[in-house]
This record gives sequence, C-alpha cells and structure tokens, in this order.
Amino acid sequence: MDYVNYRDIMGKVQRISAGDVIYVVSDMFRLAKCALEHGERFSPDEFIDTILEKVGDTGTVLIPTFNWDFCQGTTFEYWNSPSQSGALGNTALRRKDFIRTRHPIYSFAVWGRDAKKLFNMNNKNSFGKGSVFDYMHEVDAKGLIIDLSCLAGMTYMHHIEQIVGVPYRYSKNFSAKYVDHERNETIKSFSMYVRDLDLDPKHLGDFDVLSEVMEKLNISQTQYFNDIPFRTLILRETEAIIRADILYNDSRNMYKYNGQWEGKLDE
Repeated sequence: MDYVNYRDIMGKVQRISAGDVIYVVSDMFRLAKCALEHGERFSPDEFIDTILEKVGDTGTVLIPTFNWDFCQGTTFEYWNSPSQSGALGNTALRRKDFIRTRHPIYSFAVWGRDAKKLFNMNNKNSFGKGSVFDYMHEVDAKGLIIDLSCLAGMTYMHHIEQIVGVPYRYSKNFSAKYVDHERNETIKSFSMYVRDLDLDPKHLGDFDVLSEVMEKLNISQTQYFNDIPFRTLILRETEAIIRADILYNDSRNMYKYNGQWEGKLDE
C-alpha cells in the first residue's frame, strides 16, 4: 500500500465539501506514528489546516474540548481548563483562529462561518434544545471520525437520547466556580443527561450493529489511508436509526441495563 502524506489525506476524503459543518472526532496516535515511520514529524496544526482548507471560508469546524471536572466541583476556567477528549482539541485551543464555546462540560473549539454564533450560545443543558448538538442537527452537520469506529466517541448520540427520552438517563444539575472568557468568577449551574447508576447502564463500546447498519445505508462511509479509517457520517440521518433502537428495541444495540427488555424483535 502506497503511503499517503498526512497533509494530503483530507484532500482525498469524500463527502466533505466547501461550506460543510464538520464535527471532528479523532484518535491521532496511529496517524502520528505512521508519519514518523515514514520519516516525517506529524504536526497536528498542519493537519487541522487541511481540514479548514477542505471546508473553506464558508464552512464550520467543531473539535470537542470536553472536560468533566466541573461535575466534580472543580472550577472551570475558560482559558485554562484543558480538553479531556483528545489531543486535537488541545491543539485547537492553542490556536488564535479557533474560539472555545462556553459550556464548562461540553465545550468545543470552533472555527469558521458559525464560530461566533456558537460562542454566543448560552445553553445550560449539555445535549438538548439550544445546545451545540442541537445546532448540529439544525444545520445538517457531518461527522468526521478518524481511526475510531463509526459511533465511538460520537457524543451526538446523547442528543438523540435526550430528545427521544431513555429510561437509563436523567437530567442532573452540577454547580461549581466558573471563570469566563473575561476572567470573571461566579458560581454557575449546568445540567447533563447522565446515566442512572441504579440501573447500571453499560454501553456497548463500538456499537457494532448500529455501525454496520449505517455503513449499509451509506449514512456512514469509510475510506482507508495508510490502513487508518477515515469515516464520514451524516449526523441527522443517524437519528432514525438510533431513535428506532430506543423506541422499538429498548436501546439494546447501545446499552445494557437493569430491567431492560430481554426479548427479540421478529426478523
């Protein structure tokens, strides 16, 4: 297999075009390792540049910079709290052309046409109406999933769970100190649609069944570069699949939990 320079990969990725809104979920380890094995030093900044070039000035890029320490009562500092959801997010936070959204748990580093709109969101809930995930639905965003399975790390699923309603999650408020972008410190409260631990919900990791269905329906499309999967996912079209699993299959392809229906659907 011929080596593809990491700077050239995005130019070959299909189904992402100028003007698109892209939610990037990634594991950069193998991409960096492969570059090193071919005599290159991987630059996450240069890789991000290739994503921005792909969507152009009319596009928008969202990279997760989630940090769950606020849920433990730790102060969220807009300028200093790091991303706990991947190295690419921390790279984006250091860049002057990205701006961070303001939710202390589920923030994003955002760039492009809708960056200011996303920064100005003042939602208290994490996944529901008025959230960044709700925005993704409204604008028909696409997911770019690098070296992960189709739905692994795809937090957008929780938006669908909250909109539909699932028995193994409920809304819970968290309060802690919050230092905003102007360095003002206050006590703030935000909510998250959390797992109900009494039901002991355990997610199914790679969500193999749902991922396979989405590949067959072309909702998800996978290309391999240097044996590394790059997946594009049409987020709004995932909703029918996940909604059906919640409503008609008791979420059995996503979670296992106490009291869950144990029957089988007719084939």
